[in-house]
Amino acid sequence: MSDELLQIVDPETGEPTGEHLPRKKVLEEKLWCRTTNIFILNTKGEVLCHQRSLSKERFPGTWSTHFGGHVTEGESFKISALKETEEELGLKVNAFQMIPWRTSKKSVSRIWVRDFITVFDGDISKLPIQTSEIEQIKWFTPEEILAELDAEGDEDTVNWLAGTHDFYADYQCMRAVLTATIDAGIFGGDYTPLRNWQPVLGKDNKSSTPH
Repeated sequence: MSDELLQIVDPETGEPTGEHLPRKKVLEEKLWCRTTNIFILNTKGEVLCHQRSLSKERFPGTWSTHFGGHVTEGESFKISALKETEEELGLKVNAFQMIPWRTSKKSVSRIWVRDFITVFDGDISKLPIQTSEIEQIKWFTPEEILAELDAEGDEDTVNWLAGTHDFYADYQCMRAVLTATIDAGIFGGDYTPLRNWQPVLGKDNKSSTPH
């Protein structure tokens, strides 16, 4: 992985410059590149989260609400998202069901990140997870994730990597995107539960509905 070539992008537009450099050099020199975040929900509205491998150099053992990685040479955002999902989870997703819903510029990390969302209702115990990257996977309700975030104590300790910006707002956006894509017939099967908005407990212990 350390030898893979990452796409260098223009910091203002996020478009590739045509230059490709080794991952280690890009990270050490904090050059602008691209990454993907893939959020996986089920028909209950739960989020598939994973605990990062205890051997990871960055954030070992930390829980995350999303999967993904850096976009490498010759890849588009979507190709990268499909590849990462299959590599990390052993989960093959149809390209048209890997839904892009937001692109963000993260100046501190010097990355342009594209968020994707998809739906999976299968048995996660049968997924051949990539143990070098993932310690374990588990479904969490949005309320459980928000409770974990509220319980974060020491500012120097990061137990959760949740959302791209703010998980509460991110979750509302993802549910809205899924409602639109399901109504458009992009996902087969019975996804009626996801069409029915369920109040999500907010940070102030007040139920809130999406706008």
